[in-house]
Amino acid sequence: MLRWLLPAALVLGACSPALNWRQAPLGALSFSLPCKPDKAQRAVSLAGRNVTLEMQGCEARGALFAISRAQVGDATAIPAVVQAWRASALAALRTDEGVATVLAAPRYGRVPGLASAVWLGVAGQRPQGGVVQAQLAWLVLGGDVYHLAVYAAPLGPDMTEPFFTDITLP
Repeated sequence: MLRWLLPAALVLGACSPALNWRQAPLGALSFSLPCKPDKAQRAVSLAGRNVTLEMQGCEARGALFAISRAQVGDATAIPAVVQAWRASALAALRTDEGVATVLAAPRYGRVPGLASAVWLGVAGQRPQGGVVQAQLAWLVLGGDVYHLAVYAAPLGPDMTEPFFTDITLP
């Protein structure tokens, strides 16, 4: 009996998709993630404002997928918050704005009133060393700023297109 169990498990495991996309609501939006997300919150300072980041993320097929939301509230503060968040994200990748490539914004899902900051593609370094590619976006809806990020080496369209385009109102 055991001699059949291992081959059957291998066959069933081979049928499991590496990127199993599912909806993950966060704030007023719903996103697609390719795996069951972990959730966390933490207080941070962005552009001199103390905000709470709500975060969801997971790893699949060697890539890290992350979504964060900051409730800024004050519309006049949003551009500075986005700029500070972008600078922080690039610093974490050990790179700067000068090497980031501004990418054409993807067609977002069915989200009326959604505005996007710059959508970036960048190559950088992982905290432990090693090259990593990233695609990053900051979306603004009302008084909330959402940050979407995918990190992998290499990074392919099968990882980025569903993540950046399947954004909806729940």
